[in-house]
Amino acid sequence: MPGPGRCATTQRETEELALALAERGVRSGAYHGGMPDRLREETQDAFMDEGEIDVMVATIAFGMGVDKPDVRFVAHHAVSESVDTYWQEVGRAGRDRAPAEAILFYRPQDLGTRRFQASGRVDRAELDQVARGLRVSAGSTVDPKAIAEGLQLSKSRVATALHRLEEVDIAVVGDDGLVRAAPGVEELDDDALTAAIDDASLAEEHRESFDRSRVEMMRAYAEHDGCRRAFVLGYFGEDYEPPCGNCDWCEAHAGEHEVEPEDGFDVGVRVTHVEWGAGTVSGRERDQVTVVFDSVGYRTLDAGLVVERGLLKPA
Repeated sequence: MPGPGRCATTQRETEELALALAERGVRSGAYHGGMPDRLREETQDAFMDEGEIDVMVATIAFGMGVDKPDVRFVAHHAVSESVDTYWQEVGRAGRDRAPAEAILFYRPQDLGTRRFQASGRVDRAELDQVARGLRVSAGSTVDPKAIAEGLQLSKSRVATALHRLEEVDIAVVGDDGLVRAAPGVEELDDDALTAAIDDASLAEEHRESFDRSRVEMMRAYAEHDGCRRAFVLGYFGEDYEPPCGNCDWCEAHAGEHEVEPEDGFDVGVRVTHVEWGAGTVSGRERDQVTVVFDSVGYRTLDAGLVVERGLLKPA
C-alpha cells in the first residue's frame, strides 16, 4: 500500500521512524532537508517507482512537487504547523480518486515544538542593529553572512530582519543575495530611522501573532467536536453543511448535527472588532465564532458574548 506513511517534524525523528518501520518488515525510506541532494533524489525516485519503497517517512521538505496518484494514506506522526500545511500534505493522497485515508496522531504536548517555532521572531534590538549597520555601510553591498557573523546572529534571524527592513524601505536585497541600504537611508536622521525600525518591529510582532494563531487552529482542528471537513472548509472561508460521512466524528455520530444559529455571523462574512480590526468569519458553531483577523490571525470567540456585548460588527 504505497504512500508517505508518516509526516514527521525533525530530521532525526524521520530517520528513527523509517528505521523502526524497516525493522518490522516495511519497505520504508526517510526524506528530509539535511540529506545530500543525490541521496534525496534517489530516495524520491525509489518512492515514485513501483515496488521499491512503500512508505516514505518525511519532513515538510518532501512532496510539494510530488504527484504520485496512488498514495493510499498520509499519517502525521506530529501535528503540522497550520491547517493550511496539513491540508496540502493530506491532499497528496488519493489523487487517482480512489479511497485514501488521512490519520493524525495527536497529543496536546506535541504543540510545544510548533509554538516554539512560531515564536522565534527577530526582536526590536536586532532590527535596530541591522538597520543602523546598513546606514553606516550605505553605498556598498554586504553579504548577509557577514552581518550574521558581525552581530553574532543566526543566518535565519538576519534573513528575517532584512525582510522586515525591506518592507519599510531600509534595506534592498539583490537577486545575488547581497544586501545594501535603500536609497536615502544615509540621509535619515535618528528619529526617522527609529520610526521605520518601530514599524518593522510591529510587523514582526503581527507575523508572530498570526503564526501562533495558526498553531492554535491546528490544535482546534485536532480537538474539534464536530465534522472535520466542515472545520477545514470553514477555515478556508467556505461554508459547508455537515455531516460529510467520511471523517472520524461523522462516522461515530451518524445522524447527530447541530444547526448553526442564524445571528449574521456566517462563514465568509467580513466583521470588525474594536481591538483586532477587520477580519473574516472562518468557523461557526453554536457556542463559538472563529474569525481570521487581518492583523493578528485566528481568534475563537464565545458566541454568546459576541452577541451580548456586540464584540463583532459587520464590516
